Amino acid sequence: MKYPKLADKNDLRRKLMDEDIACLKTSYTKDYPFKGSSYRQWAMAQASELRVSEATIYYHTNPDYQAKMKTKNARAHSKAHDLEDYEAHRAAEIQLRMRRWDRNPDLREWHYNVSAKNEKRAKRKTVMGKPL
Repeated sequence: MKYPKLADKNDLRRKLMDEDIACLKTSYTKDYPFKGSSYRQWAMAQASELRVSEATIYYHTNPDYQAKMKTKNARAHSKAHDLEDYEAHRAAEIQLRMRRWDRNPDLREWHYNVSAKNEKRAKRKTVMGKPL
């Protein structure tokens, strides 16, 4: 499912589509080693072209960095590690989500559709009064 873009064009936290990631990986294996530039310069060029942060480029092209970030994020806000931190993090996430939904109402509908499709308890037929 395609993730709706945020209205703010300067928001570098935008998620990449599967096609963008596949294109990025292809470009990395094909273009980067032969251009004569450093990995950082290549990543900066790709980031400006796709209008995302450099960390997003690193995440999708460097498996070591991806593994490091996955373990960091899994450990950072876990219930087992620190319950107060987990609750504060969840509250902040909800506030950010509400702000994004205010900027782009399509994100809210997209979120509810994805949640309904991922639901395992019962087959949903409608979301927000619209057929699924």
